[in-house]
Amino acid sequence: MHAIIELFIRWIHLLAAMIWLSGIFFSVFVVSPILRREFFLVQSFRHMAAIRDLLRVIIRIAIHVLLITGAMNLVIVGLGTKMQFSRSYVILWGAKLGFVGLMTVFHSIHISVLGRRLAAQTAELDLIDSTEQPLIVKREKQAQLFATLTILSGLVVLALTLGMRGI
Repeated sequence: MHAIIELFIRWIHLLAAMIWLSGIFFSVFVVSPILRREFFLVQSFRHMAAIRDLLRVIIRIAIHVLLITGAMNLVIVGLGTKMQFSRSYVILWGAKLGFVGLMTVFHSIHISVLGRRLAAQTAELDLIDSTEQPLIVKREKQAQLFATLTILSGLVVLALTLGMRGI
């Protein structure tokens, strides 16, 4: 029974992590190029802002699930090893937490700071012709940079997690 509970918690943890990373990947590398190709610049950013708002809600839920299931995983691993963690395990765990923190910061800058600024800037602009389009494009590239950094940090977290499993 203990193994089934552990497996379920780890599955939920992994699912939440996949939702977070794949949501960002999908919005930046799939949806955004399609919107830019199909709509005028400002109009595509308005659609992207709506997608980011929905994504923000979904990812907040995923982050909370990750925090809860991550703590549960630590307790389960701790109980399974009688809290006798090796030094290398603790180092990897600390590095993983550090990259999770970086991931959260990058994500916050991407969605909450730059995404909201883009939404505010594009809300009042003319759909076809705007003199502020270069500034909007620059801010979108910054948002995509932080989205890419979020994804890369997530991949490092995954690699560290796999390293922890090998110890």
